[in-house]
Amino acid sequence: MIYDQIRLFSAINVIFMDIQFSLIVIPSVLAGLLAILSSWLLWKRRSAEGSIPLSLLLVSISIWSICYVFEVIFTGYPAKVFWAKMEYLGIVSLPVFWLLFCLRFANIRKPSNTKYFLLFSGIPLITVGLVWTNSFHHLIWKDISLTHLYNLVLLQLDYGIWFWIHTVYSHLLFFSGLYYLFQAYFRTPKHLRHQVRFILIAGLIPGLANIIYLSENNPFPMVDLTSLSFAVSGILIFYVLYYHRFLDIIPIARDTTIENMRDGIIVVDLKDRIVDMNPAAEQIIQSSLNDVVGKPSSQALADISDWISQSKEADTPVKVLNIGEGKNKKIFVLNLFPLTDAQDTLIGHTVVFHNNTETHTLNRNIKDQADRLAVLYEIGKAITSTLDIDALLELIYNQLSRVIPSDAYFVALYLADDHMLDIRILIDQGKRYPPEKVSASEGLSSWIVNNRKPLLIQDLRKEINNLPMKPVMVGEKKLSRSWLGVPMILETKLIGLLAVASYEPHVFGETDQLLLEQIAQQAVLSIQNAYHHQEVAQQSRLDSLTGVSNHNHFLERLYEEAKIAFSSTTPLSLIMLDIDYFKLYNDTYGHVVGDQVLRLTVEAIQSHIKKTDTVGRWGGEEFGVILPNATIAQANMVANRIRRTLSELPLFNVEGKTIPKPTISQGIATLPDHTTDVDDLVIIADRALYRAKDKGRDQVAVGKPSKASHVSTS
Repeated sequence: MIYDQIRLFSAINVIFMDIQFSLIVIPSVLAGLLAILSSWLLWKRRSAEGSIPLSLLLVSISIWSICYVFEVIFTGYPAKVFWAKMEYLGIVSLPVFWLLFCLRFANIRKPSNTKYFLLFSGIPLITVGLVWTNSFHHLIWKDISLTHLYNLVLLQLDYGIWFWIHTVYSHLLFFSGLYYLFQAYFRTPKHLRHQVRFILIAGLIPGLANIIYLSENNPFPMVDLTSLSFAVSGILIFYVLYYHRFLDIIPIARDTTIENMRDGIIVVDLKDRIVDMNPAAEQIIQSSLNDVVGKPSSQALADISDWISQSKEADTPVKVLNIGEGKNKKIFVLNLFPLTDAQDTLIGHTVVFHNNTETHTLNRNIKDQADRLAVLYEIGKAITSTLDIDALLELIYNQLSRVIPSDAYFVALYLADDHMLDIRILIDQGKRYPPEKVSASEGLSSWIVNNRKPLLIQDLRKEINNLPMKPVMVGEKKLSRSWLGVPMILETKLIGLLAVASYEPHVFGETDQLLLEQIAQQAVLSIQNAYHHQEVAQQSRLDSLTGVSNHNHFLERLYEEAKIAFSSTTPLSLIMLDIDYFKLYNDTYGHVVGDQVLRLTVEAIQSHIKKTDTVGRWGGEEFGVILPNATIAQANMVANRIRRTLSELPLFNVEGKTIPKPTISQGIATLPDHTTDVDDLVIIADRALYRAKDKGRDQVAVGKPSKASHVSTS
């Protein structure tokens, strides 16, 4: 049955010398011509996105089809093999250009065309090389012979391993392209999908034909169905290019930014028919694209049809259009722009509806804005009235709650070293929560920390799945609906953030955001001043050389810790220590080395005490250490550890040579074991220190109890 069909199909078969002719080549001839013509049409529009890879794809089809024609019509073995090899210039490049076109169609722009081409062309280039050197390795064709079939002399090919590797690779590129093409199809507006549908069918036909040709169920063995199928694909591509102006008006995979624009966009062709609009325009005219596409603009846009006609003829002023009443009233400013193709030929017009409602509303509410500025002035005066951080943050919250009513208020400082947020004020539904520190890498606040920008969420319940971070609930353990937060930034340094939240949606607007930003700007200066004041106060309490408490601050801390020890009936130990023969270091090695010895001593002390302990420079080379809640034995242990550690620390002179390490003598006194008087405690520890020196230095001596036993902490 199959042979009869082929004989009928090949009824006109003439063999003249080394050339044969059959109707079987007509589809391939047609495919080659249509591909060349379509490629030429596309090349004229090469500025359009995706036109170049599609044009090159059609060139590949024409090479494959025309070379196949020559393979069939020549009867000689060398000629047939030559044209079979020439076919591979189209065979290997076609899947690559197909995938490049599909990627551009799907609006996947990175990397560039050139980089994509280089990425996908490795195996095809190897294949071309192997085709032309097949006689040396037979990786493409293990055997090539002539056979007579259907009254034709045809090539009979026995394929090698690399042929199948390239075939699998080509099919992977083909199906990858189909995947992206299907994605683009469903993203394309419905009234334009017929264009994509034609391209899909045009791509599917050769792909399926190639699979059938290579399968064991091929009804026409040794006839390249793929090349023949290009005729159908060529007709479809030529039809959609010429009659549907593919790539002219609507770019490939129309940019989704147009779909998401707040401004309404309506496109009309030269016959004043509506051909496209975005969702914003659908909302404005209260009609879907499917309802108005193809209809005259005078019918769908009756209120502005006269203005459109006048604007086409000559430049006219922009039009202001009011839609709706009361609170729902919208104000739009209309512009009309000509729409041209790649050859700068007029193909239609674009009507742009710019929503000017917000500007109108701001102008209308200018008095309210002035009132808020007056409030900001009051806030500025209030938050500059104190230099205490906690009192300052409390003032910020009080003023903030006056101007932005909300369910929750959040005032936090950013701790850069720990990447933490120190929440100083958290008020939720009138309840004040204790301060706490949370990670700055989690929650809505993390976005502000990372981006240094405000964050406004109108309805967290609806937007939560699209947010780059997940909310973390503090205060009331339930999800807020509205959330607004702004950073407090000084130059480029993040100081903290302010946030408000509500359990109702759409509570805060851009005006609230602007106000909160202004409050944050005023607050950050006051916070920085308060920090600076604290730093100055802190510096006044520290020894400039060693960084520990100076004499006066050390005494203040000693009286404070003694008062706590008496009230809690816990011990308090004092270590007084002195560097042995310190004057020799200054006289022998210089004051630079002497200063180094002082700092090494402090380093040794700090390596063995707790954060709650206090180190102070008593004077010269003498230091004191306050150990709250430490017994005599515990203080003795700490003192000996300090002594041993100091003896192990490296010490060098100004030439970098090792010099003898210092030793220290220490005296210990403890409340209430030795005395109940703070001044007496210092005297007892000092006496113990000198006993340690008298015994030969580099020792620890424990004080002797005082005969007097009375409390004095003031």
